[in-house]
Amino acid sequence: MQSKSNPQTSASRSRWLSLRSILVIPFVLQVSAAVGLIGYLSVRNGQQAVNDLASQLRGEVSDRIHQHLDSYLNTGRNLAEINGGAMDMGLLDPDNPQQIGQFFWKQLQLYNVGYISLCLKTGDFAAAGRYFQDGRITVEEVSKKRNGNQHSYVYNTDKQGNRTNLAVDTGPYVAMQEAWCEQPMKVGKSMWTLYQWQSPPYTLSVSANRPVYDKNKNLIGVIGVDQRLTQISDFLQQLKVSPSGKTFILERNGLLIASSNKEQPFTLVNGKAKRLQGSDSKDPLIEATAKHLTERFNNLSNIKDNQSLEFQLNDQRHFVQVAPWRDEWGLDWLVVVAVPEADFMERINANTRTTILLCLGALGLATALGLYTSRWITRPILRLSRASEAIAGGELTQSVAASSVGELNILARSFNGMAEQLRESFTALEQRVEERTVELKIAKNEAESAKVLADVANDAKSEFLASMSHELRTPLNGILGYAQILQRSEPLTDKGRKGIDIIYQCGSHLLTLINDVLDLSKIEARKMDLVENALHFPAFLQSVAEICRIRAEQKNIVFEFEPDSQLPIGVYADEKRLRQVLINLLGNAIKFTEKGGVTLAVHSLEDHKIRFEIRDTGVGMTPDQLEKIFLPFEQVGDTKKQSEGTGLGLAISQKIVLLMGSALEVSSQIGAGSTFGFEVTLPEAEHWVTESRVVSQGTIEGYQGNRRKILVVDDRWENRSVVVNLLEPIGFQLIEASNGHEGIEQALMTQPDLIITDLAMPILNGFGLIQKLRSLSQFQDTILLVSSASVFESDQYKSLNAGANAFLPKPVQTDTLLNLLQQYLKLEWIYQEIDNSKNAEIESPISTEIIAPSQVILKQLCELHEEGEIDLIIEVAQQLQ
Repeated sequence: MQSKSNPQTSASRSRWLSLRSILVIPFVLQVSAAVGLIGYLSVRNGQQAVNDLASQLRGEVSDRIHQHLDSYLNTGRNLAEINGGAMDMGLLDPDNPQQIGQFFWKQLQLYNVGYISLCLKTGDFAAAGRYFQDGRITVEEVSKKRNGNQHSYVYNTDKQGNRTNLAVDTGPYVAMQEAWCEQPMKVGKSMWTLYQWQSPPYTLSVSANRPVYDKNKNLIGVIGVDQRLTQISDFLQQLKVSPSGKTFILERNGLLIASSNKEQPFTLVNGKAKRLQGSDSKDPLIEATAKHLTERFNNLSNIKDNQSLEFQLNDQRHFVQVAPWRDEWGLDWLVVVAVPEADFMERINANTRTTILLCLGALGLATALGLYTSRWITRPILRLSRASEAIAGGELTQSVAASSVGELNILARSFNGMAEQLRESFTALEQRVEERTVELKIAKNEAESAKVLADVANDAKSEFLASMSHELRTPLNGILGYAQILQRSEPLTDKGRKGIDIIYQCGSHLLTLINDVLDLSKIEARKMDLVENALHFPAFLQSVAEICRIRAEQKNIVFEFEPDSQLPIGVYADEKRLRQVLINLLGNAIKFTEKGGVTLAVHSLEDHKIRFEIRDTGVGMTPDQLEKIFLPFEQVGDTKKQSEGTGLGLAISQKIVLLMGSALEVSSQIGAGSTFGFEVTLPEAEHWVTESRVVSQGTIEGYQGNRRKILVVDDRWENRSVVVNLLEPIGFQLIEASNGHEGIEQALMTQPDLIITDLAMPILNGFGLIQKLRSLSQFQDTILLVSSASVFESDQYKSLNAGANAFLPKPVQTDTLLNLLQQYLKLEWIYQEIDNSKNAEIESPISTEIIAPSQVILKQLCELHEEGEIDLIIEVAQQLQ
């Protein structure tokens, strides 16, 4: 054996010497990966941000242009409707061009239009407009009846719109031949016409034209309202898209309407104005964008709805937004917004470079800190790991050196205290056994029957085991408590975490052994009673099945649950003891099955009898082994499997089933598997409840609301330290007291929200503390939790009768403590986000049960329903979920 252990020791020491590398290298690799990922995400997110910003900007600019077109062109259209209506109703005399001209002149003072005109089928014409480049308003008429010819006379006007003198005779003019007059008269409906002036100032105008009728509904002419499109270009030039961005408007035939560039939408060819195509623009971006649209859609008429596009120009990406704009009189234009990507990327690229430099700096700092902290953390963790392995192997003489880390130093003291306590306990055990042996001999001589002797022996054994349990639970409270604290709060290496896990497993194993021995002792002393309650039977079975299914899946074997369809919904049973029997039997089946599967079958029989059968395809047992399996501390089969249990599970299960009025039946065959079964009577229950399960949402890092004060009263400093170090990191204010008298003083001074007290303390014990506090008016409603290592049920009942709200057994389990705090202080926890990728291999799935609301909640829901409070019903339902 010695020759085999030396290489392992050498290998272990070799691994310990390399822990520094193991701690630092993965950390550096993680930071390096993070730097690379951050750089990549910065670039990608920057590009995405550019896309989003450009899209948002293009959309906003396009919407503003649409709004401006609606507002600007509605003016001409509305004015045409107003004038046409006035003509239809006879408010304007078509034979009085002077009156009409003055009326139009006054409208020009009020509306932002360029020209208002009326052409008649007779050839007459009346108008007013800003005809000259100096901006003055003139009136114009063609009246063969008044002037004896078809000439167009333009008159200057005064401030009231009256004619003053003839400004110019433009010669013969036939308005009926103009498109703005001819086309509406031909189709008989209102419409727009777009035309280019062929004389200075060569303005591109759009005219809103409406047919007019006499009182007999006969068509007599057309009203026209002209608006210069240069005003739309002026608006586009005012819009701030981006430093290099452009906006422009196209007709469906590709002709330019307006643009944010200062060029005119026409060119002069041989003294005549010619409309300009967007693809012929002198602006490179407008030209390239118009060409891209033509190439992309072949015909601009194919653009039916908004389009967001990208194209390359001079090796740079450009974003384009194309949005059709139409109105009810026939205009159909395309509003185009073009934005270069380069206008947005400069700041993003600078931020990306800064981010990468900061990440590289963090990488260097993390490497240096990792080298320093690895040496500081690793050594005490490895010492604790070696000591825990030795204690798990039964070497109770181990001693752990003090550490400079506060929590590890406390844990080391707890280890040393536990080893010393165990040595003293076993020494005292021998002495007390001798004393009890003498007492039993005396009692035997004085007893009147063997029954009295058995009762005395059982009482003595139970008292002794309970006392030993109390003595052992105190150091276990420190061990398990600080193991949980380190698991929850300390950044450990894999090696260090493994050591902490070993510590916790060893302590839990000792606690399980203590509990099993006490259960067996209670049964043998006939002090275990079944406490039957109404429960939801399918939910109970499902919870047991899900727990065992998880264990089976971890071993890659099949687990089958076969419930009878005739099973009752509610039954009366001792839920705790029935679950204990089923999990013990199913746990053994899974433990000794390496292939195949395990089956839980539940059948409904007559007279409220339920039969449970657990079948497996495991290793099976010989007849000799079957005779021993129900004996306490007797284990059969593979020695490796034996080490996983205490040897009490089947013995306790058999005795519990006997208390239920049945017996465990077993049949087995080597290599083929085993079958365990029993039948119990479970009366049917109408009003059943289910136990609420708390599903973990991650590590608790705090709670919402004001900071709560908790007073911890315990004469053992290590017990107080466990609670303090569990609760202070998540935001509680802890106050400590070493006895009941000091606890009352601290309570009066600090007025805590909750008090946790031990029972056995000097000066004033826990019972006296509770009674004293409850006699004071300010503490009658204060939450009091009793936390004791005593296993006497009488102590638990006595503490609750004295005024405690709940009993918290030692060793303290973190989840149990936090659940009690949440329940009594009405807390809402704040959880850390769980990294599923790291925890997937170490977290066990949590079984779920069907949970029925309590009668109080059901009554509340009925009342809310009658009152029609739908919002409150939804809130209660969400809380139940």
